[in-house]
Amino acid sequence: MLSRVSNREEDSMNNEPTLSGKTIIGLINPPPDIRTIVDKTARFVAKNGVDFENKIREKEAKNPKFNFLSITDPYHAYYKKMVYDFSEGRVEAPKVPQAVKEHVKKAEFVPSAPPPAYEFSADPSTINAYDLDLIRLVALFVARNGRQFLTQLMTREARNYQFDFLKPAHCNFTYFTKLVEQYQKVLVPATNVVGQLLDDASNKKRLLEDINYRVSWEKHQKGLKDREEAEAEKERMAYAQIDWHDFVVVQTVDFQVRFELKN
Repeated sequence: MLSRVSNREEDSMNNEPTLSGKTIIGLINPPPDIRTIVDKTARFVAKNGVDFENKIREKEAKNPKFNFLSITDPYHAYYKKMVYDFSEGRVEAPKVPQAVKEHVKKAEFVPSAPPPAYEFSADPSTINAYDLDLIRLVALFVARNGRQFLTQLMTREARNYQFDFLKPAHCNFTYFTKLVEQYQKVLVPATNVVGQLLDDASNKKRLLEDINYRVSWEKHQKGLKDREEAEAEKERMAYAQIDWHDFVVVQTVDFQVRFELKN
């Protein structure tokens, strides 16, 4: 599909054509699926600048859906036109119907509280398989035999570096302590824990609801983190676009002279 659009002049920075007042024929409109991506990209580039375009080009270099960023692509002219139109305010962003907004608002997950922490989940620091098995075995014996066994073991193996995880300053001491607690809960389970497990086993619907809530919570937290990172990246790019060498000296103040006059 061909359209009549403004002609383009050579850009002094990147030698890509820019819009002018002349009229030419030859703009190719992309198909709907590609056009959606082109329009969204053009709107963001018009808002955030050329650095944003360069970042997309680098990130999506192997994605054929972003070939329009290349000057040799047949849809590149349409893309540049949309960037210009968005930057000049000639194109309004598509408005979302109010009914759709209400539906999205109702469907959006708004957590009231975080899900309960996992009872039996703990990760050690970087460690080899042998040391990991040793920590687990010692934790099991401590959970079974009590504090006195731990004290005797610490005294006997005080100079053995393989048992350094028994020292509070060691990076895996917290992991070891957590394992002891977990083994104790398994060896001597509390009455309420056993009751909760039996209740979960008999009420699968509620169990699935709890799982869904945890997944939705984690997804919500990830969304918040992604938005924060996007805002930080946007601020970083805006900061990088400032020409800190382009300034004008308005006035100079000699504090030394004023200080001497007061004296």
